[in-house]
Amino acid sequence: MDMRTPASRSARGVAASLGASALFGTIFYLYGVVDASAEAQFGWRMIVTAGCYTLALATAAGRAAFVQFWRALTAAWWRPPVLIGMSAMIGFQMWVFAWAPVHGYGLDASLGYLLLPIALVLVGRLLFREHVSRGQWVAVALAVIAIVAKIVIEGALSWIALGICVVYAVYFTVRRHAGLDLSATFGAETLLLIPLAVTFVLVMPGASTPLGQSTVIAAGFAGALAMMAYLGASRLLGLPLFGLLSYVEPVLLFVVALLLGSRLQPWDPLVYTLLGVALVVLAVDGFRAARHTL
Repeated sequence: MDMRTPASRSARGVAASLGASALFGTIFYLYGVVDASAEAQFGWRMIVTAGCYTLALATAAGRAAFVQFWRALTAAWWRPPVLIGMSAMIGFQMWVFAWAPVHGYGLDASLGYLLLPIALVLVGRLLFREHVSRGQWVAVALAVIAIVAKIVIEGALSWIALGICVVYAVYFTVRRHAGLDLSATFGAETLLLIPLAVTFVLVMPGASTPLGQSTVIAAGFAGALAMMAYLGASRLLGLPLFGLLSYVEPVLLFVVALLLGSRLQPWDPLVYTLLGVALVVLAVDGFRAARHTL
């Protein structure tokens, strides 16, 4: 029997979520300052993460999670191909996460993560006919105004921001509706990426110094730890609080992008303010929905 109180579980969940966000922010910064290619850094992160998940199979909990995943995967013929598609999507996201700070597009990446909750609402509605509340529609409208204003002024929306918010939204929605929203799924997706990761490590330029290479590998371990903390928080916290805390990461990425030298355009404060209000509306709507279900 789990004797831990709800308050204790909530406190641990909050700590895990904030810790994961802090680690993701740290990794984003390290990617921007180490003189290694984004592909090499992506490759090492995948290799280290896959190694950590393989070691987890030595534990009883890890084996039980894998058995649950394997049963779900083999329950329908179409799930293995879906898993391969999900692996490709998560690989794209991990690569962009490394590529953006290396090439000075940190702000575009943070914008993509800020847009992700809005994209989840739209993808759920358009692809799976999920119910969208009035508050969610208000948040979508605010985000659309912000993005339209940015496109009108700049002439386009960065492919990085668009790729992050759309691909991740499709990934999370497909993962849930395919019945593969399990703790071992990310480990399986990572293992499928190992051939590409090893190729990148062998072919693409790595860090030029032992310290730089050690930093790249350390970032890989931090990435694995961050994902474990993130998944742990999702199990310990209710959905509204977990969703609200997930907004911490894009805010930290925004700050890190500025530390790496990115500069705001004169109209960016308006765009980010509108997105911030949209996220607050989503958070309030989530808390209200959760209270009505109690």
